[in-house]
Amino acid sequence: MAIKSVLVPLNEGERCIEVLKSAFVVAGRFGAHITAVHAQRNTSAIEPFVFSSLSGSLKEAVLQETAQSAERAAGQIRQRFEAACQAAGVAVTDLHSSNSNDVTASFEVVEGRPVDVLIERARLSDVTAIASPQLGENTVRRTPISETLESIMLGSGRPVLIVPQQWQARRCENAAIGWNESVQSSRALAMTIPWLRMMKSVTLVVSRERSSRVGQVQAYLKAHDIEAQVKVLNRGEKASGEALLDRCREIEADFLVVGGYSRARPRQLLFGGVTRHLMKHTDIVTVMVH
Repeated sequence: MAIKSVLVPLNEGERCIEVLKSAFVVAGRFGAHITAVHAQRNTSAIEPFVFSSLSGSLKEAVLQETAQSAERAAGQIRQRFEAACQAAGVAVTDLHSSNSNDVTASFEVVEGRPVDVLIERARLSDVTAIASPQLGENTVRRTPISETLESIMLGSGRPVLIVPQQWQARRCENAAIGWNESVQSSRALAMTIPWLRMMKSVTLVVSRERSSRVGQVQAYLKAHDIEAQVKVLNRGEKASGEALLDRCREIEADFLVVGGYSRARPRQLLFGGVTRHLMKHTDIVTVMVH
């Protein structure tokens, strides 16, 4: 799958511009177009009970102020987007030639339920770049970013590129693949072939019980001109997610490919799981596919 379209959700948070900068790097590898989308609720869709005790004129005034506030916020985000593009030398245009190797970007404000808007756009994008969520110690607790990330991953069927906190945008060179023989890890592997072919090193990280069968995965990658080494997880008393990130640090990987929610999602939400651990703790660029 060629990478020609990158979706970047933009909001008022500071991290979204850092994610945009990482998207510039991704787009630079493939000559791709970045679509930055600011999704905002339609003020006319505000729940009626909010205004149940207000007069008609006061209701109108509240709606008008809400709409103006949303417009100001969108304008400020657009300015930050354009400033980032200018600093990176990225052309802002709605048109992108499939024959061009230049990075281009466009900005859109779309009204609707933000999660629904982003899922719809993600389904027609090759990858969606989003910041890693800052989750509390309680894995059941969710934040707007974590809910958006999970919803896009589960609802789009496309890769989600998670940019960790404190990450400085740069070209990744050393890839690790968390292979657990699941459908999700198979999809993640296939959808990231274009990336993996550009890496200086690729390492399959597997559990000890799967290590005897990983040769088939190496053969699949070799058919795509990718030579992959193998490293076995050293779990000990650690959870799989923690052991996987430890292995990534040992081999100096800066790009991780994994399947998301290979176990039942409700169980992972209650008890944690590899996906939730990586969302919270990853310190390298991570691509997840459900």
